[in-house]
Amino acid sequence: MSRIRLALLLGPALLLVGAAVAAALDWRPLLKLHDRHTTAAGPANVAFVDQDLFVSRDGEAVLTSVNRGLLGNTPFTTTFARGAATRDQIAALNAALTAARPSQFSGECAAELFPLGSSFRITLSWFGRTTRTTVLTLTNDGTATEPCPAASLALLQAALAFEQALLTNPQTSRESSVCQEDLQCPFGLKCCYPCGIPGCENRCSPPDQNGNCPAFP
Repeated sequence: MSRIRLALLLGPALLLVGAAVAAALDWRPLLKLHDRHTTAAGPANVAFVDQDLFVSRDGEAVLTSVNRGLLGNTPFTTTFARGAATRDQIAALNAALTAARPSQFSGECAAELFPLGSSFRITLSWFGRTTRTTVLTLTNDGTATEPCPAASLALLQAALAFEQALLTNPQTSRESSVCQEDLQCPFGLKCCYPCGIPGCENRCSPPDQNGNCPAFP
């Protein structure tokens, strides 16, 4: 086969591949949530979370979450999720963004979001349609003196609700390293046996409607 003929055959295929790659990389950023917190129960710290949620303007989203249960001294478990929001979910997030006036984000603000004794730093990054990027950090570590505005707290709740919808959506692609307990999983997932045959290892998975791990035949 001549090089010219080969080029004629491969050319359209390569163009299609290139277009697919370009489309996959054309995720116009909207919002990024970085959540790092340690949750306490009474005098003891019980769980550690370090996670990033990225949301594009068209509702595509990626979550990377590293979790660890502290009482059982379990190892870190990593969960990766990728999927798309519904129109209603991205509309709700955009409405909360508009109310929070993200173009005016700056610095840090103080809030109490977890049980007494917990510690957290949660950063919301908004990406404007041009090159503007603004960042707001919500924390209780004593470095912030001004309380967080109600609209910023509502935006955080909207972002967390978006995250929960992403994690539990059956269409979402999820991968998890081995886990031993629910505290090693992002909130909304459980540490479950992932298959119906012997030899599998527990992974972070969506529960059934009754809140329990899925039962395999």
